[in-house]
Amino acid sequence: MKKLLLTPVFAIILSACTFTEDVAVTSMPEGANVFVNDELVGQTPAIVNLEKDGVYDIKLVKKGYKDVNVNLATAKSNPFIKFGPLVDAGYYKEFEPANVVTKLTPAFLPDVVGNDPFGDLSKSIEKADAMRKSGEITPEEHSYMILAITEFFSQK
Repeated sequence: MKKLLLTPVFAIILSACTFTEDVAVTSMPEGANVFVNDELVGQTPAIVNLEKDGVYDIKLVKKGYKDVNVNLATAKSNPFIKFGPLVDAGYYKEFEPANVVTKLTPAFLPDVVGNDPFGDLSKSIEKADAMRKSGEITPEEHSYMILAITEFFSQK
């Protein structure tokens, strides 16, 4: 009789232990390819299920934008209850960062503002306009690029 009671209790406790975690990966603009450890897993927005004990390299790639690399690693959280053999079972581990949310940067933007910011701003806007005219980007992406360009060149 005791064995029958312990089995369901142990099954309930074990089912509370999750060894994977869903990580949301989003980008602005959407549609970036999502690579986990160099393996294509989808496009943004995406939900990626990862094992909690691990380190992952997340890479977002979209034509016309700079690639974005994010490293995910598990970090122990501090739950209210830690006891017995479940302390090291991994159920209280979470990813840092929990979700990947990023703004993509147009590929043609420099890393720093140069000596001729107005000229560089004009050239960047012309490149975004040419990409829109050729159909490489949508009108929404064009608006996003113009906003990203103006924010970049207005930084101090």
